[in-house]
Amino acid sequence: MRLTQAGCRQRQQRFAAVLAAKDLVGAVLSRRDHVLYLTGFLCGRHHAAALYIDAAGHVTLVGAGVPAAVAADEVIAYEPGFCATMHNRQYEAVAEALAPVVPHGARLGTDWGGGSGCLCAVAGLAATDLTGELVRLRQRKLPDEVDAIRDAIRVTEALYAAARQAVQPGADEIEVLAHLRAVGTKAAGEDLEHFGNDFQANSPGGPARSRAMQAGELYILDAGPSLHGYFADNCRTFAVGRQPTEAQLRAWECLDALFPRLEAAIAPGVRAAEVFRVAHEYLQQCGYGGLVHHLGHGIGLAPHEAPQLNPRYQATFAVGDVFTLEPGVYAPELRAGIRLEENYLLSDSGLVRLTSFPRTLA
Repeated sequence: MRLTQAGCRQRQQRFAAVLAAKDLVGAVLSRRDHVLYLTGFLCGRHHAAALYIDAAGHVTLVGAGVPAAVAADEVIAYEPGFCATMHNRQYEAVAEALAPVVPHGARLGTDWGGGSGCLCAVAGLAATDLTGELVRLRQRKLPDEVDAIRDAIRVTEALYAAARQAVQPGADEIEVLAHLRAVGTKAAGEDLEHFGNDFQANSPGGPARSRAMQAGELYILDAGPSLHGYFADNCRTFAVGRQPTEAQLRAWECLDALFPRLEAAIAPGVRAAEVFRVAHEYLQQCGYGGLVHHLGHGIGLAPHEAPQLNPRYQATFAVGDVFTLEPGVYAPELRAGIRLEENYLLSDSGLVRLTSFPRTLA
């Protein structure tokens, strides 16, 4: 049951009365649950959102992928990522978009209570924000972090083994997802807070649907569980019925042959955008028009971290990076595409592939 616009508007008026009673001009709210409570918008788990509500109940909402039915007087969209890579400035981007709406110097409220807000308040409002420094440090993984990521990768490989058997003509995407959740939970030995992104057949990706798979389709499984706070993120594609067509095999051969080229191009000091260029030009030569999304991204405490293998970013490879390579090709004759993804560590002695499950379609 989703929240209604009428209910959200009623809650907005109740909160506006609180603002008026406290002689506040308005409030900036950024907690995910509070944004949902007042607008009906449940932002993506890895995205940020915020709203400004004034004492008259007028609401401005900043978010990504906000539906038309949301209870807000003004909606401002922001870019949560570029070329399919989520960036690590979610709240900064939301704040920049919301800032022109918020009256400067006015008496305002916010939702400091709960989460990091309470702890930041202890340091005082004049404390220096070190978020950027922490994000920078997080890019270079220490051995214990690599081990944590390897453990999450172990769960994905259990998922792929199960999917290879479960992805059959007539299998319902929801039922397959339920089966995979059970397999992943058992492999992890605990409940998984995050599980992944793409569980659809005949589609570039997306959440599972109540839909039966058809023979000849391709099923993209982009698994991204987090175990003890660290993420894996790798992808395999399976032919429904385990009999890929000639067009599908040709696309697979193109992608599979790309990985050695990419691996040879990566070294400390190399610009990630240059490796993207290698992949993009190679796929153009194969007749697929190049890359339509990023080539990969770092993983760690978030599913997308630096380095971003994306021409919209200025990332450079360095020792300690843990990242993905995930080229994909999509076309109607492929029903609907293939994406293959491996996870790597750039170590002192060179590039180490952390994933091992076969890339084959059948």
